[in-house]
Amino acid sequence: MISEALNRRITRVGSGEPAGEVLRRYWHPAALIDELEGERPVVAVKLLGEALVLFRDEQNELALIGRHCPHRGADLCYGRLENNGLRCPFHGWHFNRDGQCVEQPGEPEGSRTHEKIKTASYPVVEKNGIVFAYMGPGEPPEFPNFDCFRAPESHSFAFKGLWQCNWLQAMEIGIDPAHASFLHRFLQDEDPSDGYGKQFRDKSENTELPMTQLLREYPRPEIRVEETDYGMKLTALRHLDNGMTHVRVTNQIFPGAICIPMSREMTITQWHVPIDDHSC
Repeated sequence: MISEALNRRITRVGSGEPAGEVLRRYWHPAALIDELEGERPVVAVKLLGEALVLFRDEQNELALIGRHCPHRGADLCYGRLENNGLRCPFHGWHFNRDGQCVEQPGEPEGSRTHEKIKTASYPVVEKNGIVFAYMGPGEPPEFPNFDCFRAPESHSFAFKGLWQCNWLQAMEIGIDPAHASFLHRFLQDEDPSDGYGKQFRDKSENTELPMTQLLREYPRPEIRVEETDYGMKLTALRHLDNGMTHVRVTNQIFPGAICIPMSREMTITQWHVPIDDHSC
């Protein structure tokens, strides 16, 4: 068990926190493109402890800026989407994609006070149905060239869920090979040939053993961990009764991504997004 102080040090993700400053040097998923569908493409985002608003403007450009107006803290999620920016619903201050205030209707004619007002703004990119944000200093690093981002739309899909825990706890769950035998246990097995694309519905290679049966009947994998340049490689060995060994490799890509094999033809790349601090 680690100390409470060390736990806080590596799980707190706010600005100025050691872990938060490290995580800000990487791209993180901010939202799904599907969330921007509809007549008003504006969505609230919480990322690395910051309240933000993501929107798409009239030029079809994406922007991620501070959610609360620096004047009275009004919620810009309820602002008017116009002139390639968001107009605050309280006093009409208008912010562009860069978070710069470009207009203050309540100020005297000719006032240039707005030039000194700027809210947070972060670079974003769209990749296979996901909007990613970079919240660190300087120029963003090169975006990771994973298979899931190179694959055509016909061979990829994006989804998200909410876990009430800190980012490290989510990581520990995702890379744990043993829990699949219990949390993902199936009491009845289906014909693997009818389960294309379904979780654990394949069969173990060179056998007729469905993965669901293998996980159920061999719940004690031998787990080997290897540190790599990109993070960690976890190999789960399930030694079968016939002398064969089933090998399943999970790759953890620092800081928050995990590439998990679901079948011989499908993998899931999970990205554990540090939304906020959660002490659990």
